[in-house]
Formats: sequence, C-alpha cells, structure tokens
Amino acid sequence: MDGDGDGIHDAIWVAIGSELHDWADDDDTIDDDLRQLNRHQAKKLGVPYVGRVEDALARGDVAIVSIAHDIERRADLATRAAAAGKHLWIDKFLGATLEECEAVCEAVSLSSVRAIVPSYHYGSLVQHALAVLDSPRLGNLLGVHADVLFSKGWPRPIDATPRKPTTPTSPAGRWKYADVKRELLTVGAYAVGLLQACLSSPRTVVAHGGARFFPEHARTGTEDFATLTLTDDAGRIGTLCAGRIGVATHPTGGPSLAHLVGTRATITIDAKRPGNRAFLREEIVDGRYRPHDDDPMQWASGTPALRAPLGKDPAGLLAALDDLVSAVDEGRPPAYSVEQARDNMKILLAGYASMAAGGEAIDLR
Repeated sequence: MDGDGDGIHDAIWVAIGSELHDWADDDDTIDDDLRQLNRHQAKKLGVPYVGRVEDALARGDVAIVSIAHDIERRADLATRAAAAGKHLWIDKFLGATLEECEAVCEAVSLSSVRAIVPSYHYGSLVQHALAVLDSPRLGNLLGVHADVLFSKGWPRPIDATPRKPTTPTSPAGRWKYADVKRELLTVGAYAVGLLQACLSSPRTVVAHGGARFFPEHARTGTEDFATLTLTDDAGRIGTLCAGRIGVATHPTGGPSLAHLVGTRATITIDAKRPGNRAFLREEIVDGRYRPHDDDPMQWASGTPALRAPLGKDPAGLLAALDDLVSAVDEGRPPAYSVEQARDNMKILLAGYASMAAGGEAIDLR
C-alpha cells in the first residue's frame, strides 16, 4: 500500500496470510490447498505473490508485516519478521501457547520494532468504556460484564452422539479443526480485551463451555459458547459471555455490550446501536439467506446486518493503524502492546484449564 508523505507512509506493506500489499508464504511447508488459496487471493487483490517468507522479509522496501496466519505459525513468523527489523501488525494472537507469546514479546523488545495487536483495544466498545471510567458518573468501579457474540453460522439439531470432553488447549492440544474454531478463544478474546482495559491484573479465572448450538462443535467436543469470570488484584469482578450464536439472532451481527457497575451508577454501553432496538427474525430467515456451503461457520463471510453501525470504525482498525504509524514516527509503543496481548492469551489459557477441571478456579498469581 503506497501513500504520500515521509517515512512509513511510503513503505510497501507485505502481508503474511492477510490482505495488504504483497502476499507471502512458505510454499515448501504448507499444504497444496493453502498454496493455491494464497495465489488466488494475491491474484484477486492484484498484488505479487512471494513463495518464500525470507525473500519477502529481505526486501528493503518492506517496513511493516501483517500476520494473520494459522495461530500455530504466528509466533515463528512474528519473531522472524521482528529479527528482520520489520514493524508488526498481528491479528489477534501472538502464538498458540504462552511460551510462544513470550518469545514474540522478547523478539519485539530485542529488535526495537513497533508491534500492534489491534483487535482488543481500539474498538468503540473499549473506547467508550474507558471514557466512562475517566468520568465521575460511575463512581468507583466494582465490576464489569461483557457480552460479545457473533451472529454467524446456521444452528442445526445436535444428535445424541456422546460428546467428547472439552480438554484444555495446550502445546499438545488443538485450537482449530477442519470445520470449527474454539469460540472462547476466537470470540472471547475481544471480551477479555475489554476486561483488561477496565480492571487490573487478574488473580483468578473460572470458565465454563458446555453449551452448544452447532453439531460441528459437539462432534469435536469444543465450545461454541462460553462464560468466563475473573477477579482482579483489587477484588473486582469481571465476567463475559462469548461465542457464536447463529444468524437471525441479532440485527447487527451480534451483541457487543459492556455493563459497568460502580458505586454511583450502573452504565450499559452498546457498541452496535442505541439501547432501544426491535427487529424481526423473519427478516433474515425469510430473506433467503444461508451461509455458503464452502464456509458454513462463516469464517470468511460477514453476518447479515439489517442495521448500519453508528460509528465509522466500530472495530477500531483505522484508529489502530493511526496509532501504529504514530508509534513508529514517535518512537513509542502502541497503546496496546504485545505484552498485553500475551496477558490476554494467559487469561484465555486459564479459562480452558478451568473448563477442563469442571469450572475450578485457576490462580494466576
């Protein structure tokens, strides 16, 4: 992506598994389906495809690398890019394990590059919550609850096949299957970002994830809906509901709500719409809408929205990009650091350990 101005704005952006400028991957280590998909996406975008990541990282005209590959490959790609002196735009997760996340943090620190994980801090839900906390209206914060749910996928009856027990995701576990993702990770990470913004360091975490709407999750014993409760160092409570609840359940693609409880007031923030809403499920169901057969859980497609979002940048991606550019130009860290992204994963991993232990509290101190 070329632009006017000095410094970073003139850089060519290379993308690793994401849609920016040049498209790059390691052809020798990926399967043929992904290899062909990479070429298809590069052609669709009208950008060059580079078949070796090292070749892309060696280019002097590349200043920023966007990483949105499988979670199991992100830490390796991020550390290699940081070692090459490239600034990083990382989609949601630094790596698949806490150790991998630590490795990325260390690589960023040693290389002095700027790295941003834009998904959790810059959106309207977190920014509005921070504005409330900075005002006197709430009083002292006592607790916060987040409802972040994706209205994606078409729920279907679940047969009586015995469910596999949900196991903690660890280096020996799996984050993603052929047709499903673990939704506490995929969706819950956004809600955890809100709790991070409002509360201090977590002390204990409890999570549950047995409810299911989709047979794909039932077959794999993974959660499509989960709850998590944490207690911070000040004794305040943070709770969340997160998951994939199916199309035709919300007019703007799924709730994005924060409930802040204080000593003076309780304030609800709706990042999608004003609090008064009405819609008919039939508007979607009878609208001949169905997810595409090649994307039944809608990983790549959007939700059917009956209402336009009020904000111009509800996910905060443009604000995050501005912050990254400013961080590079000013030589400062972005507002949301890789260390905070690592801590986000630490909370999620504790949630999975709690789920596997039947809802036992996990101590993070």
